[in-house]
Amino acid sequence: MFSKKQPCLIAVAYLIVMFGLNSILPAWTGAENSVLELLQLCFLAGGFCYSFHMLSRRLLDWGGSQKALWSASSLYFFILGMREISWGRTLLLHADGSFYRYSEMGLYGQLVHPLVGVLIVILLFLLWRSRFWCWLLQVKLSASDFLLLLLFIFFCWVAEKGNWAYFHGAVAEELAENGAYFMMVYLIYEMVQQAKQLRQKK
Repeated sequence: MFSKKQPCLIAVAYLIVMFGLNSILPAWTGAENSVLELLQLCFLAGGFCYSFHMLSRRLLDWGGSQKALWSASSLYFFILGMREISWGRTLLLHADGSFYRYSEMGLYGQLVHPLVGVLIVILLFLLWRSRFWCWLLQVKLSASDFLLLLLFIFFCWVAEKGNWAYFHGAVAEELAENGAYFMMVYLIYEMVQQAKQLRQKK
């Protein structure tokens, strides 16, 4: 399931400079619809487009459905992207600049949370249909890159819930989320490259 490949140097460098960026970036960069959140949406859109592109590509025969696998990946990035914009809520502003509440969004606002539940169920079904665990047995994750992803997720939690003075608040959280989303896209790209190499060997 895991390989001993060297870690992504870009992610390692970003992990180091992330703490410095947190101390120098102004507070507005961590606000809703800020430059950091827009960068996150770029990563998630890239992951969605890459996954959608892979729907028509045949890589390996691992006993599962390739269309289900990449449909699940596309849906995963879609859910994360919609979560970042609060399912459209942060795109709607009152005259005073405040965001709409779900209760002010009519029928759509009432259906958002049930819709999220339905999408998660569909995602789990697609993963089961794709036999994702069998895919991972053939195309191994880089242990070091997976650890980097977990570190970024951990720092997201520290920034939001923790009480660490050096890394706390909205800017820190957005910085860590950028690292996490980058690693998600990078891990998928790396697995596809491994799958292509395995196909050439057969």
